[in-house]
Amino acid sequence: MMIKLITELFSINPKNMRFPYLKRLLMVLIMVPFFIFLFVVNNIFLMMDYVLFFSFKKIKIKQPVFIVSMPRTGTTMLFHFLSSLKEEFTSMKLWELIFAPSIIQKLVILNFIRIDNKMNLGVKKLVIFLSNLIFKKLVSLHNTGLEQPEEDELVLLWNLSSPYLQYFYPESNVFDQLLNLDKQLDFKKQNKIMNQYLRHVQRHNYVFNRNGKKKFLSKNPFMMGKIKSLYFHFKDAKILTINRCPNRIINSTINLNELLFSTFSSVAMKEELKLKIETIIKDWFFHTHKIFTKNKDHKHHYLDFELLIKKEEKHYKSLFQFLELNLKYINQILNTNHMKFKSKPKSSYKLKKYLDPDDIPFMRKYYKEII
Repeated sequence: MMIKLITELFSINPKNMRFPYLKRLLMVLIMVPFFIFLFVVNNIFLMMDYVLFFSFKKIKIKQPVFIVSMPRTGTTMLFHFLSSLKEEFTSMKLWELIFAPSIIQKLVILNFIRIDNKMNLGVKKLVIFLSNLIFKKLVSLHNTGLEQPEEDELVLLWNLSSPYLQYFYPESNVFDQLLNLDKQLDFKKQNKIMNQYLRHVQRHNYVFNRNGKKKFLSKNPFMMGKIKSLYFHFKDAKILTINRCPNRIINSTINLNELLFSTFSSVAMKEELKLKIETIIKDWFFHTHKIFTKNKDHKHHYLDFELLIKKEEKHYKSLFQFLELNLKYINQILNTNHMKFKSKPKSSYKLKKYLDPDDIPFMRKYYKEII
């Protein structure tokens, strides 16, 4: 894997998104040393956890809630809504995923924040200000920030098993297997990756939820390709999926991917890559539908995108009943201003039809006329 990561950094094809034009060169020179530094430091501390806090492996993860849905289906909005219920849920935040995956790092940073707040040093405010500048462009399509709950798929960066790495390697097939983990990796490799993910969840709970009173909450579109493995490791998990017109999902996902790829390359995204995204999304639809319908014992709940956005009260009540939440939270959710969670695509962006209703027949009712 390490050899592939090095050899695939650049392409000799001038039309490839990894050709060493100036932007690609600069991003490699900046990001690679930074990532290697974090990779080494984080893994050292992760190993130290097994010595200093070995009991974290005994932490039980009871009835976790996973928002496992297609990209661009309102998952971030739902994630923020539910994670705002502090008495009920605990979730990983971006600072934890990137800079503190280990228990030791979490405790050090939390204690530093306490000192910073007590002495009014202003370090935390400066870090947040700088991070907001860095994420300014991305926030137009995805609400994020160091203090925001974020997709915990990022924690798998530290064992090189996250599909997020694909964005740094456009037009490369190095990470394709990770996009469909259930189908393309054997059980041993699946088990290794998901065990590592479980350990990260246990670490989080060890620090933030050791008494187990809260439910672990996760939002991760990439789990669509490893839903079977997720159920195997979290047998009492409750999974939420949001249905939306697949064409709107594909277009919006392509829009987001263009933004992410453009961060690391000055070469325009090709039609072949758009087709690849369409194919992956279609595969995810069929794979998850098969798992949900085949295994009746699995706890799974479908939500409707339009009803979710419109805050239809009955729809939220059914969600709360499924999650066994007190209905007293309904008003808190319905009265929350969710506009800051809403993506803001370019006004000139026009949707193009990618799929016909018969391509995914069980999603036919979510299709709309699209220009």
